[in-house]
Amino acid sequence: MKGKFSKLLLTVAVLTLALAGCSKSSTSESNGETNSNTSNETEHRLLLGTSSQGGTYYVWGGGWADIIGKNVPNTDVAVEVTGGPNSNIQLIESGEMDLGFVTAWLAGEAYTGTGWADKKYTKIRSIFPMYASVMHMYSLKDSGITSISDFANKIVSTGAPGSTSAVAGEGLLDVLGVKPGRVSGIPTNTAIDGLRDGTIDAGFAVTGVPGPFMLDLETTHEVQHIGLTEEEMKKALEKYPYWSEAIIPNGTYKHQEEDILLPGFWNFAIASSELSDELVYNLVKTTFEKHEELLAVDPSAKETIVENFKYSTIPYHPGAVKYYQEIGIEIPENLLPPEQ
Repeated sequence: MKGKFSKLLLTVAVLTLALAGCSKSSTSESNGETNSNTSNETEHRLLLGTSSQGGTYYVWGGGWADIIGKNVPNTDVAVEVTGGPNSNIQLIESGEMDLGFVTAWLAGEAYTGTGWADKKYTKIRSIFPMYASVMHMYSLKDSGITSISDFANKIVSTGAPGSTSAVAGEGLLDVLGVKPGRVSGIPTNTAIDGLRDGTIDAGFAVTGVPGPFMLDLETTHEVQHIGLTEEEMKKALEKYPYWSEAIIPNGTYKHQEEDILLPGFWNFAIASSELSDELVYNLVKTTFEKHEELLAVDPSAKETIVENFKYSTIPYHPGAVKYYQEIGIEIPENLLPPEQ
């Protein structure tokens, strides 16, 4: 009995070694050579911070994530609803988010620890430019509101807390000395519903042009589009040097009757500095190579071109730098990754 038991153990051991040898051969070797690069076998499950539902970030994010999922092997990007740039920056810094969409303005202040930032946010890195967005100011035609000064004593929505819209809207009101009766920090889609039912008088929204929320509002109501005077714009730019002048051309929207002067902001995709160089390289490479597919997601992607890399206010991720240099783009020293 003891001899039969010993033979059984020997047989099991031989079979186990044989199976182990087969397993190693199928996963680590190819054509008789050891494959030292197993990165393609690593699954990447990434979280992307966008903004509130209905905003350009959210629409953009869903389309971009789909393109990445179809073209970068073993990579899945989950789109998260957030408060916008500030929230995305904070979530990346804390390690709760891998990727995010931000305005160059808020990212620049975060990296340097100025403006809204309570400290220096050191983990954020640019990966590619998205588009230039514009601060929309709006009300309804029958409201009697035709300028930002008319926001005084009104119920005004600035956008979700932490969003570019909220920070810029409140900043602009402060610079121009306009005091609403109440400021409501709610997402853009909720603000539009409030405008329709009369609980909101006017609002701010920073988005690409044309803004999805505005096209939706125009289907049911006559919209009053509001711009700044040249003097108001001058005051804003003196206070916020990361802002720029932007024009929404006459006829962009259904009820727009003239060119509108407003603050503009560049938008960027950013990543955690902790993501691998190879992964980020593949994300950036795929983004530019699938530009036509991005255009089908949102027309603002027409500005997602390599030449616009220069509008970043924070350093690039090494994986992104590798791609840009590969195609002949020279990254200036102030946008190169800091030495670790």
